Parts: sequence; structure tokens; C-alpha cells
Amino acid sequence: MTRGLAPADAVVVGGGLVAASVALELARRDLTVDLLSPDRAGKPSAPGGPVAAQANVERLPEAFADLALLSRHLFSDWLSALEEETGLPCEYDERGAMTVALDDAEEVLLDRALDAQRSRAVHFEVLEPEDARGREPALAASLRAAFAFPRDGVARAGRVGRALVLAARAAGVRVREGVDVRAVARGAGRVTGVETSVGFLPSEVVVLAGAAGPDGVEGAPRLSLEPTSRPWLRLEAGSDPDRPGRLLVSREVSLVPRRDGTLLVLGRGSREAVPAGPSAGSVAELLSSVARMVPAAPGWVLRDLGAGVDFAAPDGVPVLGEAGEGGLLVAAGWGGDDLLLCPAAAALLADLVMGRTPPLGALPFSPGRIGV
Repeated sequence: MTRGLAPADAVVVGGGLVAASVALELARRDLTVDLLSPDRAGKPSAPGGPVAAQANVERLPEAFADLALLSRHLFSDWLSALEEETGLPCEYDERGAMTVALDDAEEVLLDRALDAQRSRAVHFEVLEPEDARGREPALAASLRAAFAFPRDGVARAGRVGRALVLAARAAGVRVREGVDVRAVARGAGRVTGVETSVGFLPSEVVVLAGAAGPDGVEGAPRLSLEPTSRPWLRLEAGSDPDRPGRLLVSREVSLVPRRDGTLLVLGRGSREAVPAGPSAGSVAELLSSVARMVPAAPGWVLRDLGAGVDFAAPDGVPVLGEAGEGGLLVAAGWGGDDLLLCPAAAALLADLVMGRTPPLGALPFSPGRIGV
């Protein structure tokens, strides 16, 4: 006989940053919440932490851009509250970001991508190459154009995840790690709880917030999400006084500075078979891309490497919203932007749970658009 667990107002299923953010936001709204994670709760999909809603090299879908800009607007206060509640610094640095073009073709593509930013009256600066190198002396002499976004920045995703879980526990969230969710239970046209590896958990609200979607959970919607492998490197550059001090973004790579003197290199995603780690060829390509942007990079020391797996919807817009039956909601498909999107995703889903009007229209993010 399956033993029962204490009922909750809401159950959030997922081990990542967004799941922990949603659980915390619901608890702040005076709901009793269980957060069920298959492994460690609050774990980011990969190292990183660019909080870049604006410094995009490619044009974003309209709904994604709206969500990202809302989240970027909320981010500073949201993270400050987390740090104050937990006492855990998340190494947030709002020094800004810079997108760069190193040849004519890149400059044309970048300028087109920024047309959307201009239409939204997003503040950014167009920099001459010498001005850009004045701010970041390590940039290559071949630099053709640069755009500065003073509102973007970086944070330590792993620290944010730990802070979210600490804050959630303090707010009363029952964080259950190492728990598998096997099925969503229903009755009288709405959800009644979830069957888990440790028993049945009654609840009239279930939020399926795993990055890969709810595949493998009986009775859950099936979403057409596409996996993307994203290689990363960690380089030691503490002895280089001219190492970049702000987020640098090109078409090929993003360079994320950290306070310990290391720099995180994030490559572009690939929809090929997801590997356990980057191939030797991928590592060589990443190092070459970094050296093209920052010629001193070959003097830095490779400390670590790996590959994260992101999941995205075919239209590039995150899946956030009600999944066709009373009390069942989904949050998934945010690609590599889970840290950036946490505040807005949590606010939108919590408003839907509470029956309030969310800060953005929910229709463009509806799970039904990609096949519930």
C-alpha cells in the first residue's frame, strides 16, 4: 500500500533554478509548498551566470525578448532579497556587457539583431573600436564594432541555486531531494496530487518545472522540446591584469568574468547528439574563438571543461503556463537562460496559480502551442 505524504497547496517538480524560484515565490504568497527534485535542488544545468537580456547577437522571438527584459528589470531587487534573506553572496556584478563584431559580416548581423533593441528603446551605447578597447584593453585590434549594455551583468549560477534553496526552506518549502515523480493524479477534472517514489503527495496545484519538460511522468503533457549541447571551459587568468572585467559576447562565444580571476567560456549550442563532455575539436574551436576576441587568451590556463544540456521549444520561446487541466502547470524549455529568466518565470507562474493577471500575457508561452 502506498503511504501518503502531508498535503500541500502546491507541488513543484524539478531540480533546477526555475523550479526552486517558483517554489520560493509560491511560498512567499503564503502557500504550503513541496519542492520535489530527483537530485540536488537548485542545481543549474551548467556553470555560468550571464544575466544578459539585451546583449544578444541574434534576434530573439518577440515573446522571449519580452520575458527576458521583464526578468532583467526584476533581477537586481530579486537577487538582493535572496542575498539578504540567506546571507549568501551570489557574486552579482552589474558592470555591464559588451557585444563585439570582429569582421564586416559579424557587424552586419549584429546590427540587424539590435534593430529590435532600438525599437524597444533599450539603452545601449555604440562604441568605436578604440573606445571599446579603452574599456576592455584585452580586446583584439581587429575589432570592427562594439555595443555596450550597461544593465547586463553576471552572477554565480551555483551560488544563486544554493541561495534559492536556503530561502525556500526558510519560507517553509518542504524540499525533498532524491525523489522521483512517477505520475500526476487526477479527479473531477483537476489534479489531485502526484505519485512519487516515497508515496502519494496530495495537492490541487502541480507545477512541472524540469528543464527537459515532464517526459517520463505518467499523465503529464508531452512537449516537443529539443536538446542542445553547450560546451564550456574555465580558464585561469588571475595573473593577467588586462583580463576582461565584464561580460563579452560574440557570435561564437561568451566570456564570463569571475571574481576569483577565472573566466568562463560558453560556446554556442549544437543540436547534435548530446555528449558527456566537449570533444577535443570543440575545445580547440572554443579556445580559437576566445583568442580571436582576446589575443592574450592563449597565455591563460585551462582549468576545467564540460558540456551542459539545454532544452528549448522549436519556436525558441519558453513553455510557461497552464496545461489544459485544472491545477496543472508547466515550466520548461528556457534553453541556457534559466538564471536570467528565474524572476519573471516565477512571477508569471505564481500569478497564474493565484488566479491573478500575470505581468505578461500568458498565451505566447502556453504549453498547448507545442503539443500537450
